[in-house]
Amino acid sequence: MVTTGHVEQLQSEDSPTGSLKILCSARGFLARLESVFLLLSVVCILGLCAIITSSVFLRLFSASGIPDEVVIVGELMIGALILPLAFVAADRGFISVEIFTQKLGPRWQQVLNVLTVVVGLLAVTPITYAAFLSMVDAFESESYFFGLLALPKWPGHTLFFLGYVLFFIRLIDLAVYDSLIALGVIKSKQLTLNDEVED
Repeated sequence: MVTTGHVEQLQSEDSPTGSLKILCSARGFLARLESVFLLLSVVCILGLCAIITSSVFLRLFSASGIPDEVVIVGELMIGALILPLAFVAADRGFISVEIFTQKLGPRWQQVLNVLTVVVGLLAVTPITYAAFLSMVDAFESESYFFGLLALPKWPGHTLFFLGYVLFFIRLIDLAVYDSLIALGVIKSKQLTLNDEVED
C-alpha cells in the first residue's frame, strides 16, 4: 500500500471535538482510497508498457500484433490518467502560477485556496455527471468496440466515472477543510508554523 503524507493534521484552539475527529477519520479513509486508485493507475501504466512492448516485438519478429491493441491502450490510458486525479488534488500537485500569491500572507493564501477549490468544483461537477450518464448508457446498451475481441465499453467508462467521483469528493473535502482554516475554526500545521514565525 502506498503511504501518503498529504493528509494534513487538523488542529483546533481547544481539544479536538467529535466533529473534528469525524473529519480527520473521513480524510484518512479518503487518503487510503486515493492510494488504492493510485496503485490501480500504476497497474494501468504497467499494462500499457506490456501491451506496447509486446506489440512492437510481435510486429518485429512476426507479421502480426496484438488484436485490438489500440482499444486496449486507449482504455488503459483512461485508468492511468484519471484515477490519480484525487491523489494529485489532495497533494495540491496541480500546476499553478504563484508569482503574485507568494507575496500575500498565509491568511490570503487560504482564501485563494478556497476560491481555487470552488472553481474546480464548478468545472468538475458537469464532467462527473456526464461520466455517470455515459457509464449508465454503456451498461444499458451493452455497447462494445468493433474489433476482433469485441471488447465492451463499460470498463473504460466505469474507470472514468470512478476517477472523477473520487476527485469530486476530494474537492468537496478540500473546500470544507480550506474554508474551516480560512475562517479560523481549525489550523493546519503549516499555518500554525507561519503564525509562530510572524509572532
